[in-house]
Amino acid sequence: MASFLSLYNDIEYKLKQGALYVQECSMRVAELNSENERLRNRIAELEEKVKRLEEKHTLLMITKTSLKNEDKTETKKTLNDLVREIDNCIKLLNK
Repeated sequence: MASFLSLYNDIEYKLKQGALYVQECSMRVAELNSENERLRNRIAELEEKVKRLEEKHTLLMITKTSLKNEDKTETKKTLNDLVREIDNCIKLLNK
């Protein structure tokens, strides 16, 4: 009878240990799934950023090759004028 109780207690202990291990593994799986989702979202954000930067780069390359030196100077002047105008508008809005 003593060996039966010893065997029973041993099995009960191992079952409890196994249940704890399964619970810990379940929590770890949930953490990993959460991290995986976060990383997938970050990858999507970075891919979108890369796409925008590639479009910007392409536009800049097209602009650079299509403008002559005189056109560049005029374009810079126009852009500077526009920036000044935007700055003035922001100042007015802040008042």
